[in-house]
Amino acid sequence: MGLLSVYSFLMHLIIYCATSTVCYKILVVGGPGVGSHYYIVERIAKALAQRDHDVTVYVDNMYTRHRQSPPLKFIMYESLVTMKEWEGVMSNTTSSFLSGEDFFSQIQSQLKAAPLIFKLLRDQCRAALVDTQLLNQLRNENFDIIVGEYTITSLLGQALDKPYVFIMCALPASWQLSLIYNPVNPSYIPALLTGFDHQMTFTTRLMNTLQICMDHLFIMFKILRDYDYLKEIHNIKLDASTYEAFSQAELYFMNTDFTLDFARPLMPNTIPVGGILTGPANPLDQELEAFVQGSEEGIIIFSLGGYVSIVKQDMADMFARAFARLPQRVIWKQRGKNPRVTPPNVKMMEWIPQNDLLGHPKTRLIVYQCGVNGAYEAIYHGVPVICLPVFYDQADVAQRLASKGAGLRLDINTVTSEMLVKSIQRVLNDDSFRSNMQTLSTIFKDKPNHPADEVALWTEYVVRHGGAGHLRSAAHDLNLFQYLLIDVILFLTFCILIVIVVMVTCCKCFVVSVKRKICPRKMKPE
Repeated sequence: MGLLSVYSFLMHLIIYCATSTVCYKILVVGGPGVGSHYYIVERIAKALAQRDHDVTVYVDNMYTRHRQSPPLKFIMYESLVTMKEWEGVMSNTTSSFLSGEDFFSQIQSQLKAAPLIFKLLRDQCRAALVDTQLLNQLRNENFDIIVGEYTITSLLGQALDKPYVFIMCALPASWQLSLIYNPVNPSYIPALLTGFDHQMTFTTRLMNTLQICMDHLFIMFKILRDYDYLKEIHNIKLDASTYEAFSQAELYFMNTDFTLDFARPLMPNTIPVGGILTGPANPLDQELEAFVQGSEEGIIIFSLGGYVSIVKQDMADMFARAFARLPQRVIWKQRGKNPRVTPPNVKMMEWIPQNDLLGHPKTRLIVYQCGVNGAYEAIYHGVPVICLPVFYDQADVAQRLASKGAGLRLDINTVTSEMLVKSIQRVLNDDSFRSNMQTLSTIFKDKPNHPADEVALWTEYVVRHGGAGHLRSAAHDLNLFQYLLIDVILFLTFCILIVIVVMVTCCKCFVVSVKRKICPRKMKPE
């Protein structure tokens, strides 16, 4: 019996050793700013660390919270952007949408803000590359693979000469999909920032096509060239452009899931992993739990996110008047102007545990600005929404939720307290909204792995097989003329023109010949 026990133990040990995860050295590159982009990358890093990999996070020192995330190791570089600059630009960008300006004034404000935002992103990318001592430290670590947001990760991957995969933390834009050769058909794939549905009229298809063309021109002839300049000043593989660096990633993870997004074709090396920040709710603290439990009709969450501030006193008062008419209690994430009078059923908080509140059984609805990560948290917990999009991809997310019957979309600049109350009552009293959201929740959860674990598994797959070239389309090896078949179209057009010319010439000759036979020329007299 003793020998059998020893034999069984040895067999189990052998099997465990044979099937245990190989430890890889992985560099994870933090996202821009201090918000959701970084949290997505951090969640992926933790998923990799939980699988016993040696994970190092390379991130700027703008946000000291980065140092407090064991078991991850951190290498910090000096940010060229201060927290005040970052929040100032984001605040100014969102404020123009909430200032009550007309449409063209808002467009003008956004055109002024866009260069500042892109400059901040370039400066952060430059900061990650400028310290040669840190880059040498990273080279000496001899990482197996690099994971992170696309621009910094692709340039850093080339600088360190290591394979890399990257994630698009926002809703994927048409130009991002096109750069990695995913089909983008403007007839049914709405461009980012349009707020269009996938079922478009002639007018919206026309506008969608023009938007996609403008996006591509702006990215190709402005943004990518700016990063080419970064490659030049830091002497990073000058024989390859930023476009080529972007195209040479082993895999592309998109922060999207088709429970929210519209169906579209994807290449094998493009993997949807939307909902990375979703998860079960944690218990609320004692004070917040007491406030929630004190409402017989449940609670409503109100938040405009981490960057959006209410800049007009009238808008803050409008929300307060609307919430005062509700039987539910409201937890209001406060940012910007406070209402002159806070209703007794409203609790103002500078920060809220949004995922934990969404997972609470007393939560009936969330009224929010429609960030993509919040949308997946709402889907995960099956909570219907009222969307008040403010900027960037929020109108696109709002349209997707509304089109799936999971909530209503309102204009934050024209909504009144009466409209808001009626919309809240409609969503709460019409069971179809909650039913549709719970259906989406069931579909979203019906998958073998959590999205963060899916990223970890595919990252291991790339390292195990020395890349994922077999998933890479041959389209990456074609130039623009070849990919768009412009050379073929020109050749066929030339051939058709030749055939037309030959046919026209033959017809003319035939007509002339017939005329000569039917109407021969009279012989001249001698």
